[in-house]
Amino acid sequence: MILLSSEPMQKVRIICLSEARSPVVSGLHRLGVLDLRKSALAISDDAPSANYTRLSEMMIRVQGALDIIGAKPGKKAAPIRHGKLIGEGAMAGKFKELEPRMQKIYGLRDELQFISEDNKALDNAESIAKCFGDLKVDLGSLASGVLSFVGMMVDDRQLAKVTEHARKFSRNAEILTNKAGKNRNLVFAAYRKGDQAVEEAMKALKGEELDLKAKYLDSTPQSALKSIARRRADNLTKSENAKKDLAAIGENDRSAFMVLRESLGIELARAEASSEFKKTDKTLAIEGWLPKARLGELKTFLHRVTGNKFVLEELKTDELAPTLVNRPGFLKPFDYVMEFFSLPRSDEIDPTWIFIVSFPIFYGLMVSDVGYGVASFILSQLIIMKTDPDGLMCNAAKIWRISAIPVIIFGLITNQYFGLPLNNLFTNWAGVSWISDVTWIVGVTVLFGIVQVSLGLVFGAINETHHGHKKLAISKLTSIVLLIAGTVAISGLIFHVFSGGVSTIAAGVAIAALLATIVFAGIEATEITNLITHSLSYSRIMGFGLGSVILASLIDQAFTPHLGPGIGGILMFVLYGAIFLTLHVLNMIVSIFEGIVQGARLNFVEFFSKFYKGGGTKYRPFAYDKVYTEE
Repeated sequence: MILLSSEPMQKVRIICLSEARSPVVSGLHRLGVLDLRKSALAISDDAPSANYTRLSEMMIRVQGALDIIGAKPGKKAAPIRHGKLIGEGAMAGKFKELEPRMQKIYGLRDELQFISEDNKALDNAESIAKCFGDLKVDLGSLASGVLSFVGMMVDDRQLAKVTEHARKFSRNAEILTNKAGKNRNLVFAAYRKGDQAVEEAMKALKGEELDLKAKYLDSTPQSALKSIARRRADNLTKSENAKKDLAAIGENDRSAFMVLRESLGIELARAEASSEFKKTDKTLAIEGWLPKARLGELKTFLHRVTGNKFVLEELKTDELAPTLVNRPGFLKPFDYVMEFFSLPRSDEIDPTWIFIVSFPIFYGLMVSDVGYGVASFILSQLIIMKTDPDGLMCNAAKIWRISAIPVIIFGLITNQYFGLPLNNLFTNWAGVSWISDVTWIVGVTVLFGIVQVSLGLVFGAINETHHGHKKLAISKLTSIVLLIAGTVAISGLIFHVFSGGVSTIAAGVAIAALLATIVFAGIEATEITNLITHSLSYSRIMGFGLGSVILASLIDQAFTPHLGPGIGGILMFVLYGAIFLTLHVLNMIVSIFEGIVQGARLNFVEFFSKFYKGGGTKYRPFAYDKVYTEE
C-alpha cells in the first residue's frame, strides 16, 4: 500500500529563543522541509520583519528592470555563481551598485514609450494630411475668431449632397473636396461662426469628422507630410539606438540583476514567513508539517543552530496533512493531471499509480494501430518541444507520448498498420482480429471493468475504515460480492457461460449481497445501480477500437492507391493517395481524441467515483531553489 498513499507527514512545533530567530529562520529556509502553519497557541502573533517593505520596493524595481531587458520571471538561464549575496546589507550594496543601470533602463523604457506614442500621433497626422491631396490649405492657420473649419470623410453618395450644399451656401461658406480613395472623399468647409444653416448641413452628412487640430498639422498638407517623414525617420533612429543600449545593458548586466532578484526573493520569503510565527518577549514558536522521514534531519539542524536550546514537539492533530508524493520524473505529468483534476488527500488512497498503468492500456486498446501509434509519438514530441514545460498542454503531451507505446504494442497484436494487416511481412502470426474475435474482446474489456470497479470498491473500503465509517466500509466489500456474483449469475443464466447450478448459487449470493449492501450503506445504496453500468461501460474500449479498425479497413479497401499505366494512372495514383492520407489522418484524429477522452473517463468517472474524494492540500515547504546565489 506504500505506492498507493502519499508520504507520511508529521506536524511539529518548534520553540526557541528569540535571539536565535535569524539563524533558525534562514536555516529552515535552506533545509526546505517545513510547510509553515499558523500556530493556535494563545500568545502574540508575529509580523513580517521591519525590512519587508524596503525589500519589496527593491524587488519591484529589479524585476521591472529585468522585464525591460528581456529576462522574464521564470525564464531559466545557465547558473552563474557570483559568490555570497544573502543578507540585507549585501543586497543593499549590490542594489546601490546597479541603481545607475536601473535608472538608465527605465529612462530608455520611457524614451521608447514616448517614441511609440509620438509615432501614433504621426500616423494620425499623416492619414489626415494625405486626405487633402493637393488642396492649398494651411492647416496651421485655421484658428480664427470669425470662421469655423470642418474636415470630413464621406462616401460617394454623401459627396452629391456636398455639391448641393456648396451651391446653396456659396456666399456664406467655402467648401472644398478631394478624392482620397475608392468611395472616400474629403470635404473641407470654412464658414462664418454661428451660421446654423451651414452647421446643420455639415452635421447632416454621414461621415468621419477629422481632427484638424491634431499634432503635427501645422502647415500645408504637403509640408506637413514632409515634416512627418523627417520626424518618423528621426524617431526610428532614436528607437534603434535605445534598443541597442538596452540590449547592451542586458548583455552586460542581466546576470547581475538575476542574481540580485534571486537574493531578494530569498530574503523576502524569510521576512514574510514571520507572519506565520507566534512570539513572546523571549521565545519564538514555529509550526508546520514535514515528512516523518525527515524529522531526524530537522532535529540535527536545530541542535546545531540553537546550541541545543530548543523544544521540538510532535503534535497530534485532526488537521488534514498536506499531500506529498514522490514519483520518478518522467511520471510527473500524471501527478500534474491529477492535481489539475483534484489533488489526492493525504488521508485517502492515492490512485495515481492505477491511473498511470490503466490509462495507457485503455488508450492503446482503443487506438491499437502501429501507424497511429508512431504518429501519436511524433506529434506528442513536437508539442512537448513547442509548449511551456510547466503548462497543461506539455504535460498532457508527455502522457500522450507514453501512451503511444501501448498503441504500437496493441497494433502489433491486432495486426493493424494504418488499417493494413502487415504482420505477414515479419511473422506467420496473423494476430488477434477485431472482427472475428470481437466476442472475446468484449469479454476482456468487461473483465477490465469488473476488476477496476472492484479495486475502486476495495480502496473505498480502506478509506472509509480510516475515517471511522465501518458500515460504509462493509457495504463497499458486499458491493464487490454483489458485482462478481451478479456477473456470474447473468453470464450463466442468460449467456450460458456457467452451468445452471453455479449460476443459481451465484444469483442467491448476489441477492444476499444486495440486501447486505442496502442495510450497511443506507442512502448511499442508491449507487448500487452503477455497479453493473460502470462495469459494462468498459466495453466502450471494444466499441471505439472496433469502429476505428472498421473505418481504417474501409479506407484501405476503397482508396489504397495503385499505380496504373500512363498519365491517367499516375494522376489516379496521386488522387487516391491524397484521399487515402486525408481520410486516415481524420480517422486517426478521431481515434486519438476518443481514446484520450474515454480512457480518462473510465478512470475519473467509473473508477474514481467508487472511493476518491480529492481536495487535498499540496505540500509547499518553506524552501527555495538556488540558481545564481550561494550561502
